[in-house]
Amino acid sequence: MRKTLTARGNGWLLIIPKLLIKLMGLQPDSSKVQLKIKNKILYVKEIFPDNPDFDKFLVRSLSKKNSSYGLYMPNSILELLEINPETDKLNLEVEDTVLIIKKAD
Repeated sequence: MRKTLTARGNGWLLIIPKLLIKLMGLQPDSSKVQLKIKNKILYVKEIFPDNPDFDKFLVRSLSKKNSSYGLYMPNSILELLEINPETDKLNLEVEDTVLIIKKAD
């Protein structure tokens, strides 16, 4: 699935369709997600506060945006992914319960 980013404050918001949130098994009002970057790919998965690594990762909440939810990404994350938020599109896919986000070719 291809998506674009929406400007929000000092960063960018990625709107995640409800279908993908369901496939990830998230409860969007209460779940926290961890962000990991590897080889210019962003991996997003649910993390629980009792996880011993909870403080070692970048943890975010999903924010309500109309009838969907969004993931706020600061500019520093986009720079690590080498994404220009004004021109580039993102590919989103779900593998098991992990959302994989990368720059579209």
